[in-house]
Amino acid sequence: QQTLFPKTMTMASGEKPAVVVGGGLLGVATFYELLRSGRPAVLLETGEQLATGASFANGGMLTASMPDPWNSPGVGKHLIASLFDPYAAMKLRPHVLPGMMFWGLKFLRNSTPARHRQTTQENYRLARYSVERTAALTDELGIEYDASSAGTLKVFDSDKAFEASRSISEILVPLGLEFATLSAEEAVNKEPALINVKDRIVQALFYPGDASGDAHLFTRALANCCKAMGGEVRTHSEVQRIEVERGRVVALQTKQGRVEADDIVLAAGAQSFGLAKTAGVSLPIRPAKGYSVSVDIEGWELTPTIPIIDDAMHAAVTPLGDRLRFVGTAEFAGFDTRIQPDRVDNLFNLLSRLYPHLVDRIDRGRARTWAGLRPMSADGRALIGGIGPKGLWVNTGHGHLGWTMAVGSAEMLAADMLGRKPPVGTTAFMAER
Repeated sequence: QQTLFPKTMTMASGEKPAVVVGGGLLGVATFYELLRSGRPAVLLETGEQLATGASFANGGMLTASMPDPWNSPGVGKHLIASLFDPYAAMKLRPHVLPGMMFWGLKFLRNSTPARHRQTTQENYRLARYSVERTAALTDELGIEYDASSAGTLKVFDSDKAFEASRSISEILVPLGLEFATLSAEEAVNKEPALINVKDRIVQALFYPGDASGDAHLFTRALANCCKAMGGEVRTHSEVQRIEVERGRVVALQTKQGRVEADDIVLAAGAQSFGLAKTAGVSLPIRPAKGYSVSVDIEGWELTPTIPIIDDAMHAAVTPLGDRLRFVGTAEFAGFDTRIQPDRVDNLFNLLSRLYPHLVDRIDRGRARTWAGLRPMSADGRALIGGIGPKGLWVNTGHGHLGWTMAVGSAEMLAADMLGRKPPVGTTAFMAER
């Protein structure tokens, strides 16, 4: 069989370049970190271009302020109710139940108050570090992706929901989280575009340390930096299986040929599950479909200036340069990426709740709708590190925090692979746990 790497790619020691599978946020960030650390690497991407999966049109928010996993206490009853509610924020499709049984039990087992609190704290440590490192990397490399450091604003229409969210924020204050409690009037002063719904806002929380930006543009720009560093990107490289001999990985079989490798990093989002299976590893992740709608707002008046999270809808509206993106919902529908009209209606309802003066200006026929699969772990924490046969590594399972945690997770994995001290002192994200 043909071996796809030329001999010039092999290091002097005879060790082969690390192979990173997946051209999205996590894959490209890992690729960059390995190259920056002096480890030659090659990136394989199935598609024609990079960042066309979950990184393409996500929420655009880097929210260390929202590290709480989705399997919160009481999530089970919400999932059961969602079977009969097409507009539920977290929707479970009946046809996926058989294949999610064991994962789902673990998901629910980790929804106790104590485990939820611990995971929230662990996620925050990595999320905060990663947001700071993303900002530093942006300055260092001079890349542009409609980045903003204006923070995020979370609005509430009930005191009960407000208190629940504030209590989560308060447990993170000792770890460094900064936030401010705002009245409705103060919230509108922070974001004037909310003026038409001022009477509906009970209170709000402002998180100055959050950021935003287009993950797709960031990923493409970072990949260009990798190429300038000598890294090789191979698109149209569909990995079919991982070859293992005597307890260690030796190669990847792709549709284009055989790729020999001493180290393989699976950073292919939800697709990492199937690839790991070929090496005898069952990753505790499942796809959770998220939706977004993007519209052009250039020249419009009274448009949003900072990301707004609507707690009641579990969704958000993010300004990205001359575009506005409204995102949300989590749909357990397997690997089906088809766009369901009722989920898109959910997002337009969100926009109507927050910015009724903008809804009538949108031509829905020209709005860009999208759905992508977030890789969600059963315990709410990402899987970062070695797993299974020697030489197999993973960086996946981040759920709604992929953009937030990408840069920090890449540094953690590279440190693990190179035998260095991790930048965040925690074992909570070890892949084998």
